[in-house]
Amino acid sequence: MPDADHETPEAPERAPAVPFDEPVPQPDEPAPQPKSAYELPSKKNTILRNMVWALVLTMAVVVVVGIAFFGVGSEPEREPLANSELDIAASAERAGGVAPFPVAVPAVDEGWTERSARYTAGPNPRWTLEYSSPNGELITLFEESELGAPMLSSAISGNTVEEEFELEGARCSLLRGGEQGATEHGIACEGEDWGFVVHGDAERAALEQFARATITSLD
Repeated sequence: MPDADHETPEAPERAPAVPFDEPVPQPDEPAPQPKSAYELPSKKNTILRNMVWALVLTMAVVVVVGIAFFGVGSEPEREPLANSELDIAASAERAGGVAPFPVAVPAVDEGWTERSARYTAGPNPRWTLEYSSPNGELITLFEESELGAPMLSSAISGNTVEEEFELEGARCSLLRGGEQGATEHGIACEGEDWGFVVHGDAERAALEQFARATITSLD
């Protein structure tokens, strides 16, 4: 008996294989929403902001304190304010009431500028004056009861005597010294109950003029 014609059923189509190393696609994630301008600050941002403000305030205080202590510019470049002129005579009168030596008040010519006057008590009382010469050089006077080595060293470090001479009847010495390559000159004079050093970065003529006026005020 002949075989009946029949059709072989087609095999179902197979889905393509997915490689194991390829990621399985995921559904799209929602895009992040922009932050609102009215969003409250977080604790982390608040702490950072506080630290920045604290640092700014600290730096401002440091600057103010530095200016108060050290001023602006070097001392020889600073000009005294018009409303803060010194009264050397009044300061010397107050110092003279406690100093164990006559307090010098140099009568200098016009062009010299008074800068400071200070009396320091203690084991070695000292009268200190600072003036600017007509050329703008800072000249300092140290006066004590006698001319001693500590006062000379504090005035001019590593000082040596270049010359000895008399000035207005007082025994005086021309000094030279300084440090870090800066040369400084001074004149040291001594009387019966006083001794002083005039020093600064100035010519001998200016130092001698100031020393002469100092001796005259002590006679």
